[in-house]
Amino acid sequence: MSATSLPQHRMIESFRKACATDHRVAAALMYGSFATGEADAFSDIEFAVFIQDGALDDFDQRTFLNTISPLAAYFPDDFGHHTALFENGVRGEFHFMRESDVPVVATWQGYGWFPSLSAAVVLDRSGDLSRHAKALVGGPPARGGAPLVERLALNLLSLMQFGAGLLNRGEYARAWRLLGEAHVHLLKLVRLRIGVTDHWPTPSRALERDLPASEYDRYVACTASAEPQALSIAYGETWQWALELSENLARPRGIELPVTTVNEVNRLLDEAAARLSQGG
Repeated sequence: MSATSLPQHRMIESFRKACATDHRVAAALMYGSFATGEADAFSDIEFAVFIQDGALDDFDQRTFLNTISPLAAYFPDDFGHHTALFENGVRGEFHFMRESDVPVVATWQGYGWFPSLSAAVVLDRSGDLSRHAKALVGGPPARGGAPLVERLALNLLSLMQFGAGLLNRGEYARAWRLLGEAHVHLLKLVRLRIGVTDHWPTPSRALERDLPASEYDRYVACTASAEPQALSIAYGETWQWALELSENLARPRGIELPVTTVNEVNRLLDEAAARLSQGG
């Protein structure tokens, strides 16, 4: 299926027309992969929709979205927006807000971006949306600096200590879930080291393409099922990479990880590995 024949493109056009004909809609912004030009057949459609302040409470979001394409389900998710599951198999994410909330768009700088206003602004009756959305125009923002590296390194250290404790407690399912959280910080540090930060908010996105093969293979070695022995090995691999990244990124910026905490993680991981190797 060619890019121009994707059902998402037809839905985006229907969304544009629905916004233009419903005068309660003051402005609308498309974000995500269809705004950045990275979308494919498996991509969601994502919009922020600003409704006239006095009309939002009575605005029937489901009815509005059904005019774009029939809905199978529409519900609030855990991330502060609503998810639409359309009958044609496309997912959508929608923020419906008041017109007076338009200035919030400028605060998304550093998280979202798009190449031009025309790629993202669907409707802007007053021009206010475009004024605030200019802050997001360009390429992915540059990343780096000591405060960012320190925050990532310390969060990773904290999660590794937490997870190592869970391994010793025998809460393997919980330790497995926590390892995925640690990998968010790990992969951001990896991306900083190799200078590939385009997919920063979701650092596992396009990882197969963004990382050199050797780095990707190393990441795979940091993953595991919730089987205790494999999980312990994955924690060890993750920890060793975390320490190397600290040496590479943190110390040149004058950042030192707390030695006592590093030693505690070493102790906990060694104890968990020893117990599991003995069948404990």
